[in-house]
Amino acid sequence: MEDNELKEIFAEYNTKLDSVLSLNKASLEKMKLDNTKKQTNKILILRSIEVAFFLMVMIVLGKFTANHWGVLHLAVSGVILQLFALIALIGSIGEVVLVTQIDYAKPLVEIRAKIEKINMHSLLFIKLALLSAPVWWAYPLVALAYFFDFDIFPHLDSAFVVRYLVINAMLLLPLLWFFNKLSYKNMHIKWVRKIIQVLSSTKTQKAIAFLNEIEEFKK
Repeated sequence: MEDNELKEIFAEYNTKLDSVLSLNKASLEKMKLDNTKKQTNKILILRSIEVAFFLMVMIVLGKFTANHWGVLHLAVSGVILQLFALIALIGSIGEVVLVTQIDYAKPLVEIRAKIEKINMHSLLFIKLALLSAPVWWAYPLVALAYFFDFDIFPHLDSAFVVRYLVINAMLLLPLLWFFNKLSYKNMHIKWVRKIIQVLSSTKTQKAIAFLNEIEEFKK
């Protein structure tokens, strides 16, 4: 067999091999991207359930506040919880919108940016929990009155109420500072980065991991 024939055979073999490798690479990328879609679809389902839940909570709290409008502490507690439920509802709707806006035909950088924004919205619930700490009393007041028709406020010791107000007023500034620091713009701060990594949705983490694998595979 002549050298030219051997070269032609090797060239044809290399072409076929490149074609097979390209197909395998495309298949693996598609599989990883499909896994990312599955994770974001799970987020969409969960956030849609949250939207329905917080809408129901808003209706229940609205009726509760209207029925106890003449009782100041119960009405104020109802309004406070309604405010937090409204913020949570807006946050859930925001995540639903973000998930539906993801275009998987776009570059991976754009897809990752959208998923990171979803993580930022998820952080809202953690911040809500922090902000609601000084007014935690609203939860038992409303729960006891709604489920058991029992108003615990008149039975509280006045000294306890004063101590509670003073302690929570002292906590307000540190909580606001922590609230402001806990942000993706402060990811360069080690403790902020660690907390956000712990609190981030496992589904968004998996989605981003699949995208990272695609990028690594492309190198």
